[in-house]
Amino acid sequence: MKIVLLVLFPYFLWSQNTKRNQVDLSYEDLKQAFTENRGNDKKQLHYANTYIKRAQIQKSNINLSRGYFLLSHLFEGAKCIQYLDTSIKYATNTNDIKFPALSYSKKGYELKKQFRFDEALANFFMAEKYAKKNNLDFYYNVKHSIGMLRSEELGQVEEALVLYRECFNYYKGKNVRSPEYATEYHNVLFALADAHKSLKNLDSTSFYNKMGYQESKATKDQYYISYFILNEGANQVLKKNYKAALDSINKALPQIISDKNYGNILASYFYLGKSYAGMGNEKKAIQNYIKVDSMYVINKRIIPEFVGGYSYLIEHYKQTGDKEKQLKFLSKFMKIDSLLQRDYKQLDKPVDDVPLFPVKKRYGFRLKICHFLNLN
Repeated sequence: MKIVLLVLFPYFLWSQNTKRNQVDLSYEDLKQAFTENRGNDKKQLHYANTYIKRAQIQKSNINLSRGYFLLSHLFEGAKCIQYLDTSIKYATNTNDIKFPALSYSKKGYELKKQFRFDEALANFFMAEKYAKKNNLDFYYNVKHSIGMLRSEELGQVEEALVLYRECFNYYKGKNVRSPEYATEYHNVLFALADAHKSLKNLDSTSFYNKMGYQESKATKDQYYISYFILNEGANQVLKKNYKAALDSINKALPQIISDKNYGNILASYFYLGKSYAGMGNEKKAIQNYIKVDSMYVINKRIIPEFVGGYSYLIEHYKQTGDKEKQLKFLSKFMKIDSLLQRDYKQLDKPVDDVPLFPVKKRYGFRLKICHFLNLN
């Protein structure tokens, strides 16, 4: 027993010192430790709980709000929303420049993931209300988020375009090539291009894609360089300039694959398929539409904009007499249609190029970048 105690005593002493030192860490140190351990849920949970414990000892409501906001990043669904609600509760009436606006915004995104669009919109409105008081940068970030929800989930593209223009006018007065504003500016330029594409304002789409590409190039934003190229490729499909579309999409695709952005990989294959179909190259159209299906099989996610390939596959196998494959893709299409009707029941604009079933359309393909961990 003495030998065991002698062996374990240094460990116990180290453990106690470590716990004491972590309690003594500043809020900024704890937040940094939380961020640096991204991917290690156990460590992040420890630092978030230590942050909250420190705030409880000091009876600091604003830091309790920040701590529960950190904690929310480790969960999804009801648990995430529960911690965000707690964060909102502690931040109310603090007049902080970021809270509870950040928590309302993140809650909006969480509800959006659950297809609870009306509730998501209500939370974005609350985030906008608080941010407008003393944080105009975040106010326009939230306004952009509202535009995204309206355009991409509710099909209210014209309403979203008004919001995107407001954001564009705000950022024009900033140093848009600085690290502080470059990403947000690229976001807004893409939003403008994508919204115009949905409304078939194809020349305006090309205008903003070109501007976005030039700005991304100037700031060496490889992420957005490829997405402006892809978006213009999709726009060239709509213009029926299929060769130009193929050039753009194939140029963008390697970077998008490298990013492992599976939604946009699927989008790329869809527009490649649509280009080849427009050129009368049925074989390559089929190959790319099958790749779209493969991406759906892997991720179990597809948006209404990209289901048109299934009708092409169904008709192709009907014409060739391959009843087995015709039935395979027909069954998949019907299952997807059922899921989309459930998730996007609030949309009111039918897809143009899917004649088999009344599937609804969601516009656009992109990822809004938000900086949720910038607490101070």
